[in-house]
Amino acid sequence: MVFFGRPSWVAAAATVAALLLYLPLSAEARERDVPGEQPLPADVAHAHSHLNDTVLSGPVARAAGASGPTRAYTTADGQSVSVRVSRAYPDDIAADRALVDFLDSRLHGSELGSLSVYVGAPREIERLCGGGGAVACYGVAEQRMYVPGEAVHGVPVEYVLTHEYGHHLASWRSNRPWDALDWGPKYWSSAMRVCAGVDAGLLFPGNQGRHYLSDPGEGFADGYAHLHYPDVPWQYNPILRPDRAAFAAIRRDVLHPWTGPRSRTFRGRLGQGRGARRFHIRTRLDGAVRLKLAAPARLRAELTVRGAGSAAGRTVRGGRGFGVEWCRHRPAELVTVTVRRRSGVGPFRLRVSWPG
Repeated sequence: MVFFGRPSWVAAAATVAALLLYLPLSAEARERDVPGEQPLPADVAHAHSHLNDTVLSGPVARAAGASGPTRAYTTADGQSVSVRVSRAYPDDIAADRALVDFLDSRLHGSELGSLSVYVGAPREIERLCGGGGAVACYGVAEQRMYVPGEAVHGVPVEYVLTHEYGHHLASWRSNRPWDALDWGPKYWSSAMRVCAGVDAGLLFPGNQGRHYLSDPGEGFADGYAHLHYPDVPWQYNPILRPDRAAFAAIRRDVLHPWTGPRSRTFRGRLGQGRGARRFHIRTRLDGAVRLKLAAPARLRAELTVRGAGSAAGRTVRGGRGFGVEWCRHRPAELVTVTVRRRSGVGPFRLRVSWPG
């Protein structure tokens, strides 16, 4: 994850925070940054450093007694977010409330109500998130964000929270046949041509190691953060850099998420005088194109699907079909589906589904 600069509202404590980052946690609790809704200051937008976060699929273990009580806070639209804070910080209900209000100010849907947040000191968060300089992480199984309670190397907590919320949001969206947490949700992933990038060996979904900067899941999370902070420099693979179309796709993924493929049933008959039938669909999203033939057992046919730069086919009998992961070569691609007779005669129904 990439964060930048120093928030103006903690400038006076920046030196102390930087020193504390490298010291063991003391028994005495220290001051915790409270997120606000103001824009990041100019020095954050023009200075940058590279830091990592992680996405963890299993539960994240915590030392017993290392944190205070878990409290739930209700948002303005009636959703509930639970917050638990390390005893490295004083128990501060007002700070917890401000954190939840800040998350409520981010573009979101009903997924906010499934979120929990753990706030810890930077060294603790790094350990919980797997080490390696991790600033924060998202625990998928727990639907929990693990975030620092103070700036790390001048990285404001607002940016950390916003990026991690992008991961939570993706975990609640669909991009079938791919995992939206790794590939990004459907509309953004299609707008950024993630499928083509993977095919070309330029993008690496879910790679939290060597190809971290080319992980589309991280690209989406930081694109979501850039929707709120557009002036922050971009540190991930340049082909994932958000533009106006990407921001529009993110908004659509958040507010009107993709719910499933479109489908249509075509009908026809094959025989001695009609060896093939062709049908057309238009796809504007990447995903699975599936064909299923319903026909008499005596009819054996080849099904093919062909677009601007891709093609696939298979010979099947009635009741059978196949699917293919479809990467568009054009924003709106005309795809031709052909049913070609190989043996037998009779009527058929061809059900075609595609992402939209």
